[in-house]
Amino acid sequence: MGCTTVLIDGAWHEVEMVHGTFQSFNPQTGEAIPGAFPIVGWHELERMVSAAQVAARELADIEPERIARFLESYADRIEASAQQLTETAGQETALPVPTRLAGIELPRTTSQLRQAAAGARDISADGWSMPRIDPETNIRSRFESLGGAVLVIGPNNFPLAFNAISGGDFASAIAAGNPVIAKGHPAHPETTRLLAELARQAVEEVGLPKATVQCFFHAQPDDIAQLIAHPGLASVAFTGGKTAGLAIKEAADAAGKISYLEMSSLNPVVLMPDVIEQDFTAFVDQWAGSIQMGSGQFCTKPGLCFVVGEEVGEALSEEVARRFDHADNAVLLTEQLVQDLDRGIRIQQDSGAILVVGGVCPEEPGFRYPPSLLISNGSTFLEMPESMQRELFGPAAMIVVCSDEDELCSALRSLSGQLTACVWTTGAQEHEALYQRVVSILRPACGRLLENKMPTGVAVVESMVHGGPFPATSHPGFTAVGMPTSIRRFAAHRCYDGIPSTHLPAALT
Repeated sequence: MGCTTVLIDGAWHEVEMVHGTFQSFNPQTGEAIPGAFPIVGWHELERMVSAAQVAARELADIEPERIARFLESYADRIEASAQQLTETAGQETALPVPTRLAGIELPRTTSQLRQAAAGARDISADGWSMPRIDPETNIRSRFESLGGAVLVIGPNNFPLAFNAISGGDFASAIAAGNPVIAKGHPAHPETTRLLAELARQAVEEVGLPKATVQCFFHAQPDDIAQLIAHPGLASVAFTGGKTAGLAIKEAADAAGKISYLEMSSLNPVVLMPDVIEQDFTAFVDQWAGSIQMGSGQFCTKPGLCFVVGEEVGEALSEEVARRFDHADNAVLLTEQLVQDLDRGIRIQQDSGAILVVGGVCPEEPGFRYPPSLLISNGSTFLEMPESMQRELFGPAAMIVVCSDEDELCSALRSLSGQLTACVWTTGAQEHEALYQRVVSILRPACGRLLENKMPTGVAVVESMVHGGPFPATSHPGFTAVGMPTSIRRFAAHRCYDGIPSTHLPAALT
């Protein structure tokens, strides 16, 4: 493992070691994985964006069919290399290979690449480009590629399905006809390198511009900000934490660039009063399981549960604590995540939350943390919104016990924008009025509203919305999952007024 090169304009080039190298770590053991990867400087980034400018002009004249063939060829190559990819990703992330990486994540990766290929081919009025023709005025319009590169910055928790060089942002940007500069996550650089080489081969096979896909592993924040500001960079897509996301948003806003940022979400669950009597055990099983799924390292983890009444809160905390007490310590992706989770729990305790179970770093090798539960009352939650609404990325969650229905609704109104929100109910008629009040508050505050269903899974279907109001994302008008809508993020809406048919794009004739 390891390399001293990055992918620039169709070839692997040696890096000028201005900023040095880094290593990844095995989360199970905490030991460094042999081999180092380069931290690029501005020299390499400038070469990438300059090459991407040329590629963007060439891609504007390339038929959608060839772009679709690239995405399909890439998916085929990923499947052919499935064992190497999943074993490497397993070593770098400690995610289970058969049940997660090979069984779920790799098939999702290739499926969304093929869905993007189908989206690229579809030039109908219902496709991503939405061609519109008014014969009477000879005014025509459609969505087109941006005319510059898309910088995709990937997260740590999905080394395949959200990787900067194979995930949904990548697939959508390519399908719209844009070159991509991919910044892999330093937690799984060898996985990213393997994917980048497969993408390079697919680009060469179908004859796309060499700089259609370029890749680097790490860079200094100032250099990334300079890349975002470069005229050849049209847009940036990011999945990760709120702090880094806001820094990227600031750089993009200052440069007038489009940014699609998925940053943070607590994904509140509201437990209706009737559930405690009729469906309580099933709810506890599903909520506790969802908190622990993937070691709690999902942006859709339901990290808050709102209840009404002290007895309900006490019963829920006891049942969840019982399940957490018998669970193994979770393996997190990086040591930094362990430290951030532990710090976040301390901050919430200092703000008045009570630690019910967990909350202590174990003396074990690797990057581990126990499933943890906190509990707070509604008034404390309302008094300390910043600390109480801090995302605990990992196997941790909080119960918020409200004194009555009015305090519940006040607490829900205080929530910032969310990816998801869920109402758990038996549908009892005597609580229908409260249900309607809760939904009226939650509906504008989240991208996806669920009932009696945990939000952790995100189906890759056309109707899915994986987005939400700020600060869950940079704005509520997009979805990062679901073709063809997610493709349209990386497109410009352009009009042709009075242009003769001989000068029009084929889709508008």
